[in-house]
Amino acid sequence: MTAVALACKAVVAVLLVAAGGAKLADLPGFAASVRLFLPGTAARRLDGRAAPRLDRGVALGIAAGEITAGAASLSSPRANWLNLVVLAICCGFVAVSAAGYRWHRGRSCRCFGALSRRRFNLAGLGRSMLIALGAGVATAPVRAVLIQLGPADRIGLLAGALLVAGAAFSAAAAVGAGRGSQDAQPGWA
Repeated sequence: MTAVALACKAVVAVLLVAAGGAKLADLPGFAASVRLFLPGTAARRLDGRAAPRLDRGVALGIAAGEITAGAASLSSPRANWLNLVVLAICCGFVAVSAAGYRWHRGRSCRCFGALSRRRFNLAGLGRSMLIALGAGVATAPVRAVLIQLGPADRIGLLAGALLVAGAAFSAAAAVGAGRGSQDAQPGWA
């Protein structure tokens, strides 16, 4: 069970880092998905003035939070409280997927920025539940002796997490740039 828990922890952490990096590269696209969940008045106005950046700020916060939580989880496997934070984030994915399926079925979720063409549908809800299940398994107790890391190990894992975020960012930016010209063409779906 220890190996499974540690594998789930690593997979979910890397998934968070990659998803956050890809969202950063497609912030306007992800912000459009965030806008679906903001209250109508908050999405349009804040204190009587237009607030077009509210959705973008929330999107930026979500992407940065995913990268931070994933990198921290990957580089600090002994911090059990991080397992609960990651589980809460993954349960949030389930809630968003369920709400998206209920009220925005067929709309793009942009969960991996421009890298994903996935929509709010039943399969997406199932995927988010599977991710949450993996995060739940990662909360299983693991003997501390099995996950002892020195400072150099932690720095190496943190650097690896940032490389994953950078690679996802670069890939999403490249895909988004290619799709941007195609989105303008009639019939592009």
